[in-house]
Amino acid sequence: MPARADRTLASLAARMERAGANLTIERPGAAPLAIGAQPGRARVVFRDEAALAPLVRGDHLALAEAYLHGRIDCAGELAEIVKVTDVVALDESRWDRARVALGLLLRGRRAMNRDAIAFHYDRPPEFFLPWLERWRSYSHGFWSGPDDDPSAAQARKLQHAIDALGLRAGDRVLDMGAGWGSFVEYAGLQGIRVHGITISREQHRFVEALIRARDLPCSVELVDFFAYRPRERFAGAVFLGTLEHVADYRYAARFLARHLAPGARVYADFVSRCAGFRTGRFLSRWIWPGTTSYVDLAALVRALGEAGFHLHELGDDALSYAWTVRDWAQRLELQHKALAERFGEPAVRAFLLYLWGSHHFLERGHTLAYHLVAAREPRRTATSASAAAATQATPNASPIRP
Repeated sequence: MPARADRTLASLAARMERAGANLTIERPGAAPLAIGAQPGRARVVFRDEAALAPLVRGDHLALAEAYLHGRIDCAGELAEIVKVTDVVALDESRWDRARVALGLLLRGRRAMNRDAIAFHYDRPPEFFLPWLERWRSYSHGFWSGPDDDPSAAQARKLQHAIDALGLRAGDRVLDMGAGWGSFVEYAGLQGIRVHGITISREQHRFVEALIRARDLPCSVELVDFFAYRPRERFAGAVFLGTLEHVADYRYAARFLARHLAPGARVYADFVSRCAGFRTGRFLSRWIWPGTTSYVDLAALVRALGEAGFHLHELGDDALSYAWTVRDWAQRLELQHKALAERFGEPAVRAFLLYLWGSHHFLERGHTLAYHLVAAREPRRTATSASAAAATQATPNASPIRP
């Protein structure tokens, strides 16, 4: 490698060390490059000089793709390796943003949403279920601490959603983006009539079978949220990790104003950022293509207010989400070989990068996570029992009350 590239690599290594990374870089024809006080915690092996070039020029997408396709191998703690994201640019290029805008213009949001959801979710459930917990939730739980049981954390969040909405047996509630039936099953076992909607065919089939197997008083419908026209009003609604796919907050707020019964509430949890709500180039290419984006919290609250909603609760869940994705990543690592044999090595490596990267961004504060509760009527009490319980259970989930 030319001397100039060597100097660039040495500079990058120094910046990674200042960012707290601990790893060793190995490349052909050169001595191993140790970074940090504990370089044995992780090892990155570049199989050829061409695989190293993206790191030298700071191209995170090309670097990730070299890993996906086996030109880079990693061993040890991937959590250390993803700290490289602190020293390379992650945001989309102008061309990437223009491509999405052109797609919206030519194909429309519904078509792009359908393709994006199919790309991510229409893998067989057997890809996801081995690394999800008992409730199969694909959003964060409420963790009491970093060593909490993940299934207990998810149950705590699901119960908080039920309590925050004031749901009782026999109530009919909308689950927008039903996933693999987490809320459908948890609430359905309490006699709550959950109606889930999804545009993922795989998830629709899974939840239909779940409802039959568990004899739940619930239903699921294969329909786009933007085309959905309920025949009756709901006693509540939940958006568990699905607002990221609904960038039109005004439409969502008007939908809720029309289709929630008087006194009904909505519960939502989501990831956000302070600015720049589009996902980066790697995520938009390999994980979340199309229109998926971080939630713009200010725009969401403004849209709810314009539709007549009052914000009853807003909680910071960043650490709980960090611990959730850490647990997913660790479980996926345990299933790496078996899942790669069935679904391909690139797919497993892509999700490992996604999960460990998400954990890093949440811990560093680059990504934010929240839950909120809103209703058409003002909040009558200063603090609800369920909100207080959730605050005690989740170290960083203190409700922010307007």
